Amino acid sequence: MASPELVTKLTAYVSPGANSVSAADAAFIEDCLDEAIALVDNLCGTAIDRVPMVVLHRAYISTGSELYNQRSAPQGISQFAAPDGSAMRVRTDPLVPARVILTPFLPGGFA
Repeated sequence: MASPELVTKLTAYVSPGANSVSAADAAFIEDCLDEAIALVDNLCGTAIDRVPMVVLHRAYISTGSELYNQRSAPQGISQFAAPDGSAMRVRTDPLVPARVILTPFLPGGFA
């Protein structure tokens, strides 16, 4: 379960400048954050104790934002047109930014 502080941070991140969000959006944001925490914690595995809390929180917010924004980009296609009029493809893996943030703290992957 996400802390109210993290929910507030994610809400501000995905809705900058908004004074409030609808109850449906608030619930969706909280669901995205809960899923982000599960995904990031799984990515970290047993190395989670080596990740500074501020970095871990940043990974949660980044992943939660990716999950939230996937709602407006079904199957990786953004509803917003690119400057040249074509559709924009967005990443479908919500952990991409978290991997970059967490890499210095996680053990290398060797077979």
